[in-house]
Amino acid sequence: MINIVIGKLDNNTKNWRCGVSNPVPLACKASALPCELHPHIDVFFDLGLDILDNIPNVFLFQTSSSPQIPNAFCSRLPSLNNPPCREFTADLLSLLDAGALSLQFFFWLVSTALPTIAMTPMDIETETLDRRQSLYRSMDEMFEIQKEMYKGQQYSQIYYIRLHLIRTLIYSLLPNWKPHLPVCTVLGLEKGKECIVVGTLYKHMKLKPTILSEYSKERSVTPLVTPDNFVHEDDNLVLEDESGRVNLKGSVLSPSVYVTGNVVALHGKETNSGDFLVEDILEAGLPPQLDLPNKSGEDKYVVLVSGLNVGSSSSNPLQLQLLVDHITGHLGDKKEQQSAAEIVQVVVAGNSVKIDHSLLNGQNLGSKDQSKLYEPLKELDIFLTQIAASMPIDIMPGYNDPANFALPQQPLNRCLFRGSSAYNTLRSCTNPHLFDVDNVRFLGTSGQNIDDLEKYSEAKDKLEFMERTLRWRHLAPTAPNTLGCYPFTDRDPFFIESCPHVYFVGNQDKYATRIVKGSEGQVVRVICVPKFSETGVAVMVNLKNLECHTLSFGTDI
Repeated sequence: MINIVIGKLDNNTKNWRCGVSNPVPLACKASALPCELHPHIDVFFDLGLDILDNIPNVFLFQTSSSPQIPNAFCSRLPSLNNPPCREFTADLLSLLDAGALSLQFFFWLVSTALPTIAMTPMDIETETLDRRQSLYRSMDEMFEIQKEMYKGQQYSQIYYIRLHLIRTLIYSLLPNWKPHLPVCTVLGLEKGKECIVVGTLYKHMKLKPTILSEYSKERSVTPLVTPDNFVHEDDNLVLEDESGRVNLKGSVLSPSVYVTGNVVALHGKETNSGDFLVEDILEAGLPPQLDLPNKSGEDKYVVLVSGLNVGSSSSNPLQLQLLVDHITGHLGDKKEQQSAAEIVQVVVAGNSVKIDHSLLNGQNLGSKDQSKLYEPLKELDIFLTQIAASMPIDIMPGYNDPANFALPQQPLNRCLFRGSSAYNTLRSCTNPHLFDVDNVRFLGTSGQNIDDLEKYSEAKDKLEFMERTLRWRHLAPTAPNTLGCYPFTDRDPFFIESCPHVYFVGNQDKYATRIVKGSEGQVVRVICVPKFSETGVAVMVNLKNLECHTLSFGTDI
């Protein structure tokens, strides 16, 4: 066992007042530290704060740079010559001084991580591993709300823009699809005449809640229950464009597959009842894709993790620390450290903190409640600081995070991270997030767009939903119908212009992945990133060949 002392210098007596961990005699606590106890103590820490009366047994650590500790005492502390120990302590002390780290969490970190670091043999020359480097480019400008202002504009404009963008693409595909058929508007349909009509789908759903239901709630006899899934056997689809709308019939077009907001081309004819009988469907398909670079180069990895939910009952600090130690190369043998040196980027895909909603009811909070409110952010800041000190890390906002609700979610304010914001390797990003690492294009969300699609279908395969959004050329077709989004008037940021090499969504129940291929040779790795707080799983993606595997961390013995 390593014996560790915490203490402060008494300015009056010039003696050390200290608290001592077992098995050093407890009589030494809050008293002068006698020289005869030096052989029993491995590490000493000068906190400089009068906190010892409330902390009986602590586990802390002092760097060798303190001028107040006698040289004879320092010579008995071989662990202080350990560079990782000094770096570890310096980082934690800076966080503690900045108020970004709670004392209790500081104790826990040192008591769990210090023994492993301090007991590293000092007489063995260790090989230095250099972390591999990469080129990074963010393309989040399309998701940033800059000069836009809300002036009461309606959401109809974003539907018109979406229809114009995707309809133009579909028109370019028609000569290779069914060039012999005329293209009509909804208003120009003729009974019995086959044609092609392009428009936006609207899905009538009996179970979908409406604002009128809220007004009629008091008069309702049956209780109004909002279901998690809106699918009903009576659901039907309608196609509309600028000229009008028409009901759709036929077994070719399944209401369970499509959602409100899809723009498609339909081949069919108008029936005597005024409906449009669908015979075939054309979607926009996967967008053009750049060739995958570095196919024969060295292995480089991007780590995807989501759903940390720091502050929730499901979050395990030890599990999170194991993830940090692995990524930063402080865990495992030489082989594991070599693997960690190949990690060039970390992405945190939303729901990083979980704040008690009872504290957010609008009332004035006391000092204790204020500390509870900020404590999860402090712990998250520690996590980000440890990684940002080693490599670049992107953090995306999610549903639970302190960010705007409507998509696209804007970057988390850097003032929330007082420790990690000092590093330029920390990048606060939008949700959705579009970026390149060594010219490998990544597109990801924190999961809201795919979770909302689940309400429209009986299917449960999230990878299938992800593939549909790629083939529909739209990240969030259900926005703004059932998924909140900003009312853009001049663009639709969710339109997918170029095909990513990696498409990921965070905060899913389990890990899943597959390869999606397009008609023009596009290859996309789609990944469901699971909630780390519930699964302990992160995902590593190889930039060379798009292969991926999981990192799983468990604390059960």
